[in-house]
Amino acid sequence: MSSKAQIPATHPAARALSEALQSTNGSLDEGRVSVASCLFDAPLRLADPGEFLNSPWFGHQATKPIYPASVVKLFFLDALAAFRETGALGEHAEDDRAAEQMMAISSNEATVYLVGRLTGADDGAPLQGEELEAWCAARHRVQQWYESQNRSEFAGINVLHGTYEDSPYGRAKQIRNGKNGNLLTALSAGTLMHDIARGARARSDWMMGLMNREFQRHSNGADPEGDQVRGFLVEGLPRDVMTWSKAGHTSWTRHDLVYGETPDGRSFILCVMCDGEWSANDKSFLPNFAQLFYRYAFQN
Repeated sequence: MSSKAQIPATHPAARALSEALQSTNGSLDEGRVSVASCLFDAPLRLADPGEFLNSPWFGHQATKPIYPASVVKLFFLDALAAFRETGALGEHAEDDRAAEQMMAISSNEATVYLVGRLTGADDGAPLQGEELEAWCAARHRVQQWYESQNRSEFAGINVLHGTYEDSPYGRAKQIRNGKNGNLLTALSAGTLMHDIARGARARSDWMMGLMNREFQRHSNGADPEGDQVRGFLVEGLPRDVMTWSKAGHTSWTRHDLVYGETPDGRSFILCVMCDGEWSANDKSFLPNFAQLFYRYAFQN
């Protein structure tokens, strides 16, 4: 599958990318940005157009694997919903509490807890020999579930690890061994958001409820814990656009994944993933990208 744009460069996301990159005055190179986007004439929650790849979509380096930061939490939420639906994991109120915090304020502690629940391989002290091998094998449970779907959209992803404030320790560090970090592509993230919004995933409505950004967008300038609006795509969108999102940020990445519905009944998927120290520290590129995208998509 090509990582080039899937439709002409006149697509709103292509125009926004070009103009937003120019505004950085060379600080951000196009090679450090991945984009996947699709536009729809109706809300995905009400009118299912089918799979993401069956719609005219735009991609720039959309199949390039990149460290996803907290965007990977949406994949763990999806696995939790699916495992519950099939009976592979029993219902527990503590899992609900963790899922809510993982999505609302991007809690790393909640994520580590849920990764343990999903795989049966909790974090802990270092292991050796067969014990370590068995633990590492169990830790692949979520990864294997995505692989079993045999979807090209999920090619190249790696969803093995929780997220940490500074570093993993013990066996959670051993499994990395200098490699095997989490990886996603803009296409995989955009596809999953698309499937959730159109109701194609287990418990889609529940997951959508956890991603709603209205409580953070209308905080009257406050700086809520785990803010996933300011410095991200959602900040650049008009207040009357309903948004559901999952952002990610580390010292070397800044990403956002958004599903939005416009006041006139249209909708869109937009995923923008940036890496590099400049992107991590900058809080203007993603909002500017979103503002340009919206202008070209819905105001021209």
